[in-house]
Amino acid sequence: MSITAAKPTAKERLRRTRTKRVSSLPAIKLSKLLPSHIDLRDPLKAVLVCEDCETWVPITGIQSKVQKLVPHHTGKAHVAAALHCKSSNRRVEFDMTIPEWRHALTDAGTEASSRQATTVLPKPVSPQTDKVLRGRDRRGPVTRRVEWAGVLYQVRQADQRRRTMPEGAAPAEGLEVPLDRLVPRQVADRPDEGPLTCERCGAAESSLADAVDAGWCRITRRPHCGRCAGRFPAWTRIPF
Repeated sequence: MSITAAKPTAKERLRRTRTKRVSSLPAIKLSKLLPSHIDLRDPLKAVLVCEDCETWVPITGIQSKVQKLVPHHTGKAHVAAALHCKSSNRRVEFDMTIPEWRHALTDAGTEASSRQATTVLPKPVSPQTDKVLRGRDRRGPVTRRVEWAGVLYQVRQADQRRRTMPEGAAPAEGLEVPLDRLVPRQVADRPDEGPLTCERCGAAESSLADAVDAGWCRITRRPHCGRCAGRFPAWTRIPF
């Protein structure tokens, strides 16, 4: 019976090594890496992302003259195959201080958060609206159909009144005005005493009777003299 030898797996990456070998590849400059790919929170246990295998690798020789990456495999320890990374023992050049790295990391986080979509919170519902919505859910669709059937006749009557065009030129734009809003008001709606002032030009009349004789009208419920009222469409003028 033959025994098959197990394939070697990647080893754990020691933080301190005794080897004096130095890779011939150019040194890694911290300023050329992303701030998020460097961890200098504990300077004695500094790590960075290897450019070749894209894994976190400890930096050895922090207190010596030469800082370099520890010898490491390209995969996860005890899981991946034991493939030696070519960036092992590669020198690391500290061309930035720890405060500069922290500042760059903060700026990078602020820029990244500005690119992320924020959650839009719904507008708080007033107690009255919440009561209406809860009541609608309790009534159910059948009850709402019955309520709509009860007001359907009034809705049709309102639509029919809106289709009726008053005398004069129709507006080029805007919503149609119901005919019942253009019914002339009685003279008794306003007492005869007291002067009237035109909302546009400031002309005055001593009494309501004089204003009626002069052709005054109400536009948006405000008094206008005959000359100023003539500048508005006929369908907007309501005689006193």
